[in-house]
Amino acid sequence: MTPELTLWKDRDPAAMRLPGIHYGTLDGPPTDPVDAVAQLASDGVQFVQVHEPVDLTDPDGASAVAVLLLVRELTSHGIAVDWTLRMPDPPQWRALSHLHPPAAVFRGSTEEENEDHVVTAWRDSFHIAKCGYRRGPGFLEIRDHRWGSFRRLVVNAPRSTAFHGLLDGVPVVASASTERVLERHLRENLVHRAGRYLWWTPYRLRRWPLSTTIP
Repeated sequence: MTPELTLWKDRDPAAMRLPGIHYGTLDGPPTDPVDAVAQLASDGVQFVQVHEPVDLTDPDGASAVAVLLLVRELTSHGIAVDWTLRMPDPPQWRALSHLHPPAAVFRGSTEEENEDHVVTAWRDSFHIAKCGYRRGPGFLEIRDHRWGSFRRLVVNAPRSTAFHGLLDGVPVVASASTERVLERHLRENLVHRAGRYLWWTPYRLRRWPLSTTIP
């Protein structure tokens, strides 16, 4: 099921009821999340609500990845997201902890097992530029704070079509060949698997952070 989205130009609940603040609705995540979210940011959107949980227990993964890419791009632009997440293994949440914190995390296929401690830890540890990258001539520099310590990684001149597609926000179908090409990035949690799909997890850093502005 493709989740519906509702958008506002303010994140304050009182302001959201004022005329002109409701931006509208979308039937589902845009097919080009990078350009679409850039346009939303330009239009002044500040808050997006996703009406169905992102389900990482779905063996297909297409719907989950579409929303995860959207949340990644919204986080990159500093746009707040009201979303929920269903995971087969909630302790693995740290690989996604650079994304705007979800309102709830459910274990497995039911909504009765709400992992409140995961949500609390996610919110408490979240900060701007927690895992992002910048592109230079022939390289990517990645700054990763998801695991409690700072990691800086440099990827030199990536050439594979699969890799460039991921950077452009296009997930790829997981296969033995793509996983060989992306093995290092899977190991370092820069690429994440959801069902049959792989997607690039770090977001583009819109502003390069000073060392005093982040933990």
